[in-house]
Amino acid sequence: MNNTEKLRTWLPLALGLVVLPTLNANAAFVMSLDDLSDAAGPTIIYDGSGSDFGGPLGVITYSGAIGSFNVNVTTGVSKPIVGPTTLDLNSINVTGASGGTLVVKITDTDFTGDYEALAAAFGGTTNGAIDIDFLYDLNNGEFTGTSFAGGSHVASTGNLSFSNDLWGTVLPGEPFSLSIVATIHHNNGGELTSFDATIAPVPLPASALLFGSALAGLGLGWGAKKRRPGR
Repeated sequence: MNNTEKLRTWLPLALGLVVLPTLNANAAFVMSLDDLSDAAGPTIIYDGSGSDFGGPLGVITYSGAIGSFNVNVTTGVSKPIVGPTTLDLNSINVTGASGGTLVVKITDTDFTGDYEALAAAFGGTTNGAIDIDFLYDLNNGEFTGTSFAGGSHVASTGNLSFSNDLWGTVLPGEPFSLSIVATIHHNNGGELTSFDATIAPVPLPASALLFGSALAGLGLGWGAKKRRPGR
């Protein structure tokens, strides 16, 4: 084999070694799993990578142990499987011998469309506590932006389930990124948290109606106050 043939043989392989990490580093759809109670860093799963069990692009699935959580089964769904402007996170988590704090989050970039409001919803059950934040970022960054909606739940006797439907105003513009961040707190081993959280678009007329309803409510309250002196 001459030098030219060797170059033709090895150049694609070399390029593959260089390009593959670059593709992963720039992947738009990413999942992160991090047990804050141990010293290990987060487990990062890129859409379509070898550690992603999700199959088609737009679905990320992980199944395994994360720190003190000996069971973690998490799936994130985004474009092009669902859309537009839809992001969903589903996760089941069980602690092993001791408690811990687990951060489960997904992010996706390059969403398009002008929205003045976004809808968010979450629900599930827990033996511990959970905090969920929904992020919107006009800078189109991964796991960045401001929270336009969120909620939390702390379990108590006979009060393990939770659910909420929310919406929040955002500044129109594109492209933008969306993220869902869930922080799970378990005080003891053997505790379980299972939840689903989603972001969905609110069309401009609907968001205007929501905003108008809020203003109308304020107006009615103000009118009532103004009428009192005339009674």
